[in-house]
Amino acid sequence: MVNLGLTRVAALLKQTPQTWKAIHVAGTNGKGSICAYLIAMLRANQISCGRFTSPHLVEPRDCITINDDIVSESTFRHFEGLVKRRNEEQKLSASEFELLTATAFEIFESEKVEVGIIEVGLGGALDATNVLKHKSVTVISKIGLDHQSFLGSSIEEIALQKAGIMRKSVPCVVDGTNPKSVLDVLRKHASDTGSSTHFTDFESDPLGQRLRDGFEPHQRQNLACSHEAFRIAYPQHAASVDVLVSAARGVTWPGRLQWLSIESITGRKANVLLDGAHNPQSAEVLSSFVAKHLRARDKPVTWVLAATQGKDVSEMFKLLLRDGDSAGAVEFGPVDQMPWVKPTDSATVLDTIRESGVVISSQFNGSTDIRSALSWASTVADEGPLVIAGSLYLCHRMSSSQPRNLIVVCCHGIWLGGPTCGLDEDEWLIAGFQKGETPTFIEHIKAGLHALSSDSDSVLMFSGGPTRKETRLSEALSYANLAGANAYFGILPEAEALERTSCEERALDSYFNVLFSLSKFWSDYRTWPRKLTIVSHAFKRERLTECHCGAIGFPLDRVEFIGVDPPGMLDGTNEAAIRGIVEAISHWRADPHGKGELLAEKRRKRNPWQVSQKLFADERDRIRSGVKSSITESGEDCLLEGPPQPWAY
Repeated sequence: MVNLGLTRVAALLKQTPQTWKAIHVAGTNGKGSICAYLIAMLRANQISCGRFTSPHLVEPRDCITINDDIVSESTFRHFEGLVKRRNEEQKLSASEFELLTATAFEIFESEKVEVGIIEVGLGGALDATNVLKHKSVTVISKIGLDHQSFLGSSIEEIALQKAGIMRKSVPCVVDGTNPKSVLDVLRKHASDTGSSTHFTDFESDPLGQRLRDGFEPHQRQNLACSHEAFRIAYPQHAASVDVLVSAARGVTWPGRLQWLSIESITGRKANVLLDGAHNPQSAEVLSSFVAKHLRARDKPVTWVLAATQGKDVSEMFKLLLRDGDSAGAVEFGPVDQMPWVKPTDSATVLDTIRESGVVISSQFNGSTDIRSALSWASTVADEGPLVIAGSLYLCHRMSSSQPRNLIVVCCHGIWLGGPTCGLDEDEWLIAGFQKGETPTFIEHIKAGLHALSSDSDSVLMFSGGPTRKETRLSEALSYANLAGANAYFGILPEAEALERTSCEERALDSYFNVLFSLSKFWSDYRTWPRKLTIVSHAFKRERLTECHCGAIGFPLDRVEFIGVDPPGMLDGTNEAAIRGIVEAISHWRADPHGKGELLAEKRRKRNPWQVSQKLFADERDRIRSGVKSSITESGEDCLLEGPPQPWAY
């Protein structure tokens, strides 16, 4: 249950020194995004940091990150146990959120972070996070009507509760687009407290100015708050706007205007929009985005909606839905360690939609079966716009299925099919110098599947284009076909393997195996992988990691390489092979992005079907991705030298 107050959590942390500085973020909407932008700015400047946000995605430890990586389960369990023992020994009866807050602070202390980015759970003044000892700056985002039973019935009363995070002599950054009555409350409380206020406006913020393309106004406003807070906390780094622009473009925040693939669930090819709009203010933002980007030629939208018990969502539905739209209602499942959070009955959601006065063309009651609701919505939408919204808890359940890591199997030949399922080399299209290597190609597939089975947060991508004039079949799809024909070698169940594997079908050399796989991961999931695992020949380790990952700026400490060579490849007798390896490395060292005539000509010869070599389907995706590249005269995508790329953060 919700139990506001600082006494219990203060007792839990009485002996914890909190040697790190904190940036404390309160508000109704935008808190999580501001925290995400701040973390990106800190990481771009190599500043060690922790983040504590709520609610969690799947389990409570999701709330706690160190340098943007979720804390390990062993670390979390250790400090969670320590905090719970204190709670029992002192008979404090602390709430779940208070225990989680104390656990996060203990982990930050143990990890010796320089700064902690802390999101308020509920309100501000009496929220457990307000026991912070060393605030360097506080932030108050957009304020709206929410949690009135705890914070007050008017927006001004709520603002006063949020203002409770202010401290004497600690600057407070405030979203300047808040209503005047809210700004007046915050300004007066700052004066009473001895804090100074900094009101932001993205129109005058240099970061907001640079990020007009691909960012909505509310996103740029959140960026302006983040940038001002960062500038105050780290004035020595704030001038490097180019670095911060790259960092900001690389940020994704689950459940906030997030594009999501549900192809593995429903077969729908087009991505769907996922947003946790759960109050009128956030619904207004989502409605504006949908009107701008999805309601082309007044085409109706199909919605999958949920709501949390106790929330008045009628006003939200009036903002989101239009006559002719379709709506499916679902109920999210239990929220771990938050048993008081319960879904509104799906029938009640549909009743509320009808009572809102909107005339919908079709409806569906999915109850607790989210999969059936998504299947219904995909059929009704027929590749038209589809949006999932109404509850952060529903969005978190959907987002939790998103992979974090990418496994790339580099392909080297084309299996045409046949009764031996790849064992007979006559079933393959390969170059002359590859004779005898097809068993190794099969071992690459197995190695990728083993990596996939050992990492539930990953997806596997076979990478390779249609490189032979004899067939339009791509190397990647042929590998996927071979894996399926062999029942995935018993490494994974067929259904799971189909859901977690895909094909990147444009790469024409090893450099683009990496680059196109990254861009496809972003296109599929609208985020960049935290970890990259590459499967290829062992003798290509240096080329794929140091040369290619180094050239594109993917951090090598987040790269794992799995190498399998043909027998006898490097036993000292194959001098021609050794010379070829050295020669290839020298070519890529001299031409890291393969722009020169030698490497570019090799690609042209491997592209008999004139497959596009652009990273993204359209210019809008290029802008949204944040990737810095240009198109060459030959139609290839070429990364720009110098600026960091978004996958670096």
